Amino acid sequence: MAEKRTSDYATPVGGRTVPDFGKMYHVKGELSLPHSELKEPFEAWYDLERNRSRIDYHNGKVCTYLIGNDLDYGAIYEITPVTNETEIQAIKFFQLTGTKENPIRPQAALPDLQGFEFEKMENYKDVLCEVWKKVTQVGHKKNTYRLWVTRPEGSDSPATPHCFEMVGFNTLLESHNDKYTIDYSDFSPQTESDIFTPPEGMTWGEFPDPVEEHQILANPLQDYVNTSPVSHAHHLFGPFKEKFDRQYESEKEHEERENYFIHSLRFVHSMNRAGLTYSLGINDFSDWSKAELARMTGGLRIPDQQMDDTEY
Repeated sequence: MAEKRTSDYATPVGGRTVPDFGKMYHVKGELSLPHSELKEPFEAWYDLERNRSRIDYHNGKVCTYLIGNDLDYGAIYEITPVTNETEIQAIKFFQLTGTKENPIRPQAALPDLQGFEFEKMENYKDVLCEVWKKVTQVGHKKNTYRLWVTRPEGSDSPATPHCFEMVGFNTLLESHNDKYTIDYSDFSPQTESDIFTPPEGMTWGEFPDPVEEHQILANPLQDYVNTSPVSHAHHLFGPFKEKFDRQYESEKEHEERENYFIHSLRFVHSMNRAGLTYSLGINDFSDWSKAELARMTGGLRIPDQQMDDTEY
């Protein structure tokens, strides 16, 4: 439901103070998924003190409002085009309501830097940046996160983000099997107050099934700025295995298939946010490798996931 965070980092790390982006900001970004050869632009507004945020994807095709003070435990409102068997790019209005156990909080477009350590100074796109690093591991999944930032010398102004990168390594497979980056631009410590208000007079319905996907549908960026090797996407692998009766021969194969599934899921959701004239869905081939899919199609190159509107 978005991470609980503050913007107060008073403890120096290696002689440097952990970067602070402030409690309010506006920033643009581009999410890159190298495995799927996808780039997805977004624009974010964040206001921690008023408990609200907004993130638009694909130049406003999908708009998400996370309002922590709405209803009893907050709510997420999403405006998105939907394509199915009967409609093409029909604009829909969805709502996800928070609960006592999982209240809605504003979603940051930048990672929470608690636990990050200063690594080095490095040029990023001809700009000299501080590089901050964090390594986390759960089971066989070991992720390395890096953030490139600049900040005014001798100034209390917020830091400016330039790039966030995740590189995943699987200790059982002994391979780097995951990576994504977010390039940031147009960072500003100010936002417009009315940008957080969802349209009035709309009928907001529940997100479509499956229920397990609601969190990813409502808050897509959360998995990418969260610094845990186990994301909401990973929790969907269990329902996938149950639906398609998957029983893998070894723990190693399980790790491999889960990794293919994660890439497929990311591809499906990113493509569906683009407002295309067709929709994609998870299907029986979603835990296959690109090589396996190519063999099935006689060598025809296809993306990370088949174009199919079947969902689990």
